[in-house]
Amino acid sequence: MKNYNVTEIKTLVDNAKSALIAVPTLSVDSIGAALALAISLKKQGKEVKVFCPQKTDQNYSKLSGLELLVDTYSDSSLVVSLDYPIDQIEAVSYNDDGGHLNLVVKTKSGAAKVETNQISINNSGSTADVCFMLGDEAPLGVAASMVNQGNWILITPSQVTKTWAKVTLLDPDAPFSEIFTFLLPMLGLTLDIDSGKDLLIGLRVATQSFSVNVSPETFEAGAICLRATQPEETAPQSEEPISIENVEKTGGLAPGANNITKPNPTPTA
Repeated sequence: MKNYNVTEIKTLVDNAKSALIAVPTLSVDSIGAALALAISLKKQGKEVKVFCPQKTDQNYSKLSGLELLVDTYSDSSLVVSLDYPIDQIEAVSYNDDGGHLNLVVKTKSGAAKVETNQISINNSGSTADVCFMLGDEAPLGVAASMVNQGNWILITPSQVTKTWAKVTLLDPDAPFSEIFTFLLPMLGLTLDIDSGKDLLIGLRVATQSFSVNVSPETFEAGAICLRATQPEETAPQSEEPISIENVEKTGGLAPGANNITKPNPTPTA
């Protein structure tokens, strides 16, 4: 069992009502870990989104929480979202009402009206209360400027100093999915079927079915995730239990997966 120093991270997470998780480099490992964190934070009632500039493909389709993933970022855009069937919308327009901008959504004839509780407004440029960066921010390109504001937590395998990071968690050899398997419970976040499945898929892909990049803690993380994917006997089963073999068949191989066997890491924070 790994034992990270999470005192500062936990304080930032506990006091936050919103969270942003940035993934500069696309891989099943990094996206699986980010979505697992996002799912756990969302179940605590926090507003959360995961930003990665690269689009996912079918290799990521088995992951839960993909609806939390966005591939665009702007420091000034205002997004108005409707929880309403798009095929029931006839037109969207705007007008100038005495200097006030009105957005007009016209529904099709016979369609239900848009209710107030179906409307959400998001200023994508506003900084979340707590932000996670999974790796170096450079691959984000122009979006890397997001680190100039906010309370950032850097999760990294490299011994680096980032002045924008409030806290840095360093684990030089473990994949992100292994790190977050141990980190989430330390932060008081729960691993459930969805988050456990995402981490398990990430682990299987990053280690090529636990054959490379492994340590005793890697296998321990796999066991923790596998247990999390099994529904409790007393609870209604929303889906069939996932087996470790099925995760390997459906996970796919992440682009850029590291195939070099590494020794047992000694994590520091």
